[in-house]
Amino acid sequence: MGNPSNRPARRLRLAAWIALLALAPWPASPAFAEADAPKPIRRANPDYPLAALVRGVEGFVLLEYTVDGRGQVVAPRILEAAPPGVFDRAALRALSKWRYEALAEPTTMKVKLTFRR
Repeated sequence: MGNPSNRPARRLRLAAWIALLALAPWPASPAFAEADAPKPIRRANPDYPLAALVRGVEGFVLLEYTVDGRGQVVAPRILEAAPPGVFDRAALRALSKWRYEALAEPTTMKVKLTFRR
């Protein structure tokens, strides 16, 4: 069973893994072929905000961002969030750590990060 004092930390890690499983970036343009989509080389799990975890709050954040020629995420912005303001910071912080293979030209992408307990 383990040490009861470690349970909140385990729940937080589990919640982060569940959020990562919901990662599904896609090009912003439907005409963009998936074969041409930037290849991810590093993704950071979003941290589940502790206050939301304790209160049992679940939700999502839909983000749009650009992958520049060096494969870095630039100009991320929140398109939709439910509940508003709860998971925004965690989603933006995680997205800022993502990296892709270098590209010939910048590409706009979208991703929906889902936070479930």
